[in-house]
Parts: sequence; C-alpha cells; structure tokens
Amino acid sequence: MKELLKHIILALTILNVPTFGLASINPSVGSLSAAMLVVALALYYFFIKKNKPLIALLVLGILYYSISGFNFSGPPNVFIKDIFRYFLFIISVTEVAKNTTNAEACFYLLIGAGSVIVNALIFSDDYGRYAGFYLNPNRAGLICILGFAFTYRLTNKKYRIIAQLLFTLAGIATLSRYFLLLLVLINITSLFANRKNIAGLFIGAIGLVIIINTPAFELNKERFDALDSFFSEGEVKTTTVTRESRQETWALYTDVIVNNVLIGNGYGSMQGQQADTVGIKVGVHNSYLMVVGEAGILPFLMMILFYASLAIKSLLKFRTNPEYLYLSLIITSYLLVSHNYFYNYIILFFSIWLFAKVTMDTEEKVDNLENE
Repeated sequence: MKELLKHIILALTILNVPTFGLASINPSVGSLSAAMLVVALALYYFFIKKNKPLIALLVLGILYYSISGFNFSGPPNVFIKDIFRYFLFIISVTEVAKNTTNAEACFYLLIGAGSVIVNALIFSDDYGRYAGFYLNPNRAGLICILGFAFTYRLTNKKYRIIAQLLFTLAGIATLSRYFLLLLVLINITSLFANRKNIAGLFIGAIGLVIIINTPAFELNKERFDALDSFFSEGEVKTTTVTRESRQETWALYTDVIVNNVLIGNGYGSMQGQQADTVGIKVGVHNSYLMVVGEAGILPFLMMILFYASLAIKSLLKFRTNPEYLYLSLIITSYLLVSHNYFYNYIILFFSIWLFAKVTMDTEEKVDNLENE
C-alpha cells in the first residue's frame, strides 16, 4: 500500500497530471487527478511512520501567507484553498521525498521528457515550442534539466548515455533559454567531479545536430534560427535570444517592491493576478522578488537562508554526490525565472528531496550516537 501510494504521488506530481488533465483532456479529469493527489498525500502521511516535516518550509509558508494575507483583496476561498494545498503538500510529501530513490525520480522525469518529444514529433504546432505534459515550455525545460542532472547517478553507462540524449532532445525542443544555459553550466561543473563527464558535452552536441537535421521537429523559427546561428557561419542573432528578458520584467516591479519592502503588497500582487500593480497583467517571473514583493523582508530572508543552506550542504557533498550540487544550481536558479513557487509542486518536491538527501547522513550519525 505504501509503495503504491508513493508511486501515485510521484506520477501525479512529477508528470503534472492534474494541470495537464484540466487543460488538455477534460476538466473532470483534472479535478479528479487533483483530488486523487490530495487523498494519496493524506493516506501516505497516515500510513507511514511520521517524522518531522521540513520546518524551514513550514515557517516560510506561515510567514508568507500570514503577512501577504493582510493586503489580499481577492476571494477568501481561493486564498484559503491555496494555503491548505501548500501545507498539506509540505507536511505529507516530506516522507515521500525521503523514500524516493535517484532511479525512481529519474524514471518519472524521463517519462515527462518523453512527453515533450512526442509533443514535438506527433502533435507539432505553429508555436514551435513544446511542453508535453507541462503545457509551459519553460517548465518542461526544468523537467529536462532536472532529469539530466539525475543521469549522473545511473551506474549503467549505456542507460546514462541514452537518458542524457533523450533529456537533451526534449530540452532543446522546448527552446527554453533556461534549459540551454543550465545544460552548459552543469556539463562544465561536472568536469570538476570527473573528466569523463565530458561525454555529456558531446551528447548535447549530438542532440543539437539531430534536432537541426530532423524536419519532423518543427520548432519556433525565430528562436531556432537564433540557436542555429551560434553554430553556423554569419551573424549571431542575439536579438531574439535576449528579447523579453527576465531582467526587463523584474524592472517593472522594482519601485513597487522597494516602496513596500517591510510587509509587501499582498498575496497575488506580483503574480499578474492584479493588473493594477504595475499597469499590465504580467507576473514578476522571480520567486525571490515575488516573496519580498507580496509579503516583505521576513519570508524573503527565510527563503534565501534555506536555499543558501541547501547550496552549501550540496557543495560539501560534491566529491561523493556531485549531482546534489547540480540539482541545487537548477532549483535556486529556476526560482529566478518563475513566480509560482508556492504551488509549483515539482520545485517543492525536489527541494524537499534534495534537503532530505544532503541531511540524511548527518541525521543517521546522530541517531547512531544516541543509540550507543
């Protein structure tokens, strides 16, 4: 029962089933999937041995929702539902994350990346950026780069190469600037762990060649031409790559954030839900700025401390588990380009998963000392 519930939760969370079902299949499928996730989380929590949930994220949630709620003017039922979902997920999924192996996480991420490839090859469209189960190409890019990081722990060399190629193909099909940047960064960082990891760079190049020479991949022409220009003769088309940059979006909210840095502007004000915040209905696309902009300095500092601690602990385990540092780089950097942190269950799950892994050895040593 415990294993079944775990895999239901992993599938629904990592494969984005509730949102995909709601938007692409039928509203009833999405609602049923969301309800199934809530029930599975609750049952898993009651069926397994209960350990302490991740206190840092509980405190972050308490600070964020309590302070941002003071200036919230929207429907109370929406606000209450968001609070309930966040805390239920944080409390219940902690044990799921602790009991999820590297191979299991990589398996579900590979299915997610596979959906992007299927989307690109079979269900191509005029937009030319593909997302599979994730609807948003940038979120699909996150899945692909997370999966790529997990491949470094696959012991079978053949499986690792195949998985890295699939994650690379899917990531390029999203045409996500974030994916491409992190792919290069992780490949370079991996060389410090093992020079043999240079194979990852070659796989990335092979993936790019396959995409360029496969007509079935009908990618967004402007973005694809900009990407292709980096590897061909002639002018490099940087204008397309830098257009609508996140820095321009952040700048829209600078004055609003600075003027209300102590307690923020209220829940939803940085997420594009309140168009009058900056005059246009666009979110800040930065989770750190969202937190300080909606709830002020206290939850912002809590968030910074948590992810800084996660990065430091990951770095200290670089020799034995370099993939922890890759995952930390991915998570902390992704928060710079998205503003849906408190209901982005993929980011929350892998934040908890990584925290459990980097602290597990220390906790086990303490337990052993107490038992002696």
